[in-house]
Amino acid sequence: MDISKAIEALRQAVKESVRVAYEQKRLVLFFCFTHLVFLVMGEVMVALEVPGVVSLREEQLKAVQELIYLKPITGVLATSLLLKIAYTLAFNLLFGALVSTTLFGALFFLPYIMAVWRGFLIGMLFYGLDTGAPLKSVIFYGTFLLEFGAYSISSAIGTDLGLTLLTPGRKGVESRGEALKIWYAGAKKLYLLIFILLFFGAVWEIGWLHFLGSIAGPALLLE
Repeated sequence: MDISKAIEALRQAVKESVRVAYEQKRLVLFFCFTHLVFLVMGEVMVALEVPGVVSLREEQLKAVQELIYLKPITGVLATSLLLKIAYTLAFNLLFGALVSTTLFGALFFLPYIMAVWRGFLIGMLFYGLDTGAPLKSVIFYGTFLLEFGAYSISSAIGTDLGLTLLTPGRKGVESRGEALKIWYAGAKKLYLLIFILLFFGAVWEIGWLHFLGSIAGPALLLE
């Protein structure tokens, strides 16, 4: 296959992925809205100095410095930009999207709970970022839009999985097995879009942090 054919095949695959995402637009937009609302809520509650939230924020700020999954980025992979990007992409794709939002969606309400917690946690941790160095805001909001856009899609896939198991008739068939085949066919196409968003999210976040010369993941933004 020559380059032009490969590019055309990729273009068609992306086009099909976008088409399927449009079919799921209500769920995708619902999760985009959920992430955004609870991000704002987290920031507002810290700004209002709600006691329980302030203490939780302090605990999480300490915990984020010791997150196990950040150790390779700040350790053995620290000098290689490409390896850090690949590691971040793989982790976010496998755990951030597939496991925690898609597969957990077998219980259809779990992706929503995860979206609420993620949005609130990020808002709580990054409160006041706008008043700091502008570059930190650029890194954070660029990463947020790309990664949480991907997680909104993976959450929609997970919720669709749970609803399909609960009511297979929504896929136009009576058998759960047939309904799951239809779900899987759509999920595969959507994961191309998720991969693209998470790839650019990893490049954006890790690229900026690497060239700033102090690669510490979220810890850098929270200094």
